[in-house]
Amino acid sequence: MIFSPFMPTAEQTFVLEVPSTTPADADFYLQTNLSDYAPAPPDYKFVDGVLKADFPIGALLSYKVTRGSAESEEGDLWGERRPERQTVVQGAASHQIKVTHWRDLHGGAGRPSTPAAGIQELTVHSPELNDDLKVLVWTPPEYAGQAQRLPVLYLHDGQNIFDIATSFAGEVWGADAAASQLAAEGLPCIVVAVYVREQHRASDYVPFAIRANGFTSTAPAYQTFLTQTLKPLIDAQFRTRPEARFTAQAGSSFGGAASLYGTLTRPEVWGTCGAFSPSLWVQDFALLDFAQAHPAPELRLYVDMGTCEGVLAEDAIAAVGEARWFAVRSAPHVAEVNLQIGQGHWHDESAWRERLPGFMRWWLEGLSHHL
Repeated sequence: MIFSPFMPTAEQTFVLEVPSTTPADADFYLQTNLSDYAPAPPDYKFVDGVLKADFPIGALLSYKVTRGSAESEEGDLWGERRPERQTVVQGAASHQIKVTHWRDLHGGAGRPSTPAAGIQELTVHSPELNDDLKVLVWTPPEYAGQAQRLPVLYLHDGQNIFDIATSFAGEVWGADAAASQLAAEGLPCIVVAVYVREQHRASDYVPFAIRANGFTSTAPAYQTFLTQTLKPLIDAQFRTRPEARFTAQAGSSFGGAASLYGTLTRPEVWGTCGAFSPSLWVQDFALLDFAQAHPAPELRLYVDMGTCEGVLAEDAIAAVGEARWFAVRSAPHVAEVNLQIGQGHWHDESAWRERLPGFMRWWLEGLSHHL
């Protein structure tokens, strides 16, 4: 990524500590979002365990250490992909980096599975996509002993919802913990986590033809799968409240765009939309016009954005402004808008995990007098 030479910069010092398993002749590099995650940028090579480099003031720096390739980047305790290290460049600073494991040298069994209690795993065939999709269904602790019918929350990127073994970089949304707490307070629901078709994520989630999906969108087919195949199956096998009022769809990033598209096009099915850090930028902000062209007078709309989403501080300010503008423009066309800004939140699962309980509480408390 090229920055203007007139941008003020600040020196960042990185001091590296590596594990004993590290090859003696290894070279080390800083892999960052500012260099498009190039694994061995010559300007970011450590010398005797230290790297000094200038970065633009206001940069939202995400980084990891590599030994020169994507395969040899640092990993977590189990040698799996670890979350990005993050810092906001505000002035000269020093950063200590302690590498726990290298992904290509760890011989362990991998990240342990942490399945939540009360989960059933389904494999559901989608004739719309001509594929099988993995679906996890979480029910509250008291579900088996009660007759009450419950609202249902459908979440995209289901691999990131409950289990660190399947999640991206070992970070989960913790939807089971959030839902369990709400159930204990008298606000129970069912959570349905739909796994992504990894190679088709941009196509299934983004309703417009963009470079990321090869200019081909399967979002209409994916949403038809949710409404005509999956939801009837869930309603038949579990004690749900099938009405739109009690049915929500939510996701983050491209999943946020999918949630907006799905709920706006089928408001008779979906009563609530949870758009976490939605990719409003797709196809030159076409979602703004799409929302106005698809009024949903009964829809309850939740939109949020973190204050550290982007490459530079100005990008993050713009993203927050876009979320605010989307909320303002959508308000006349839906029943309710709940806009939340996550202070200090980045574009990652840990941020969405922190904001999820608030969304679920808002959704369920709005239904409580109908349950």
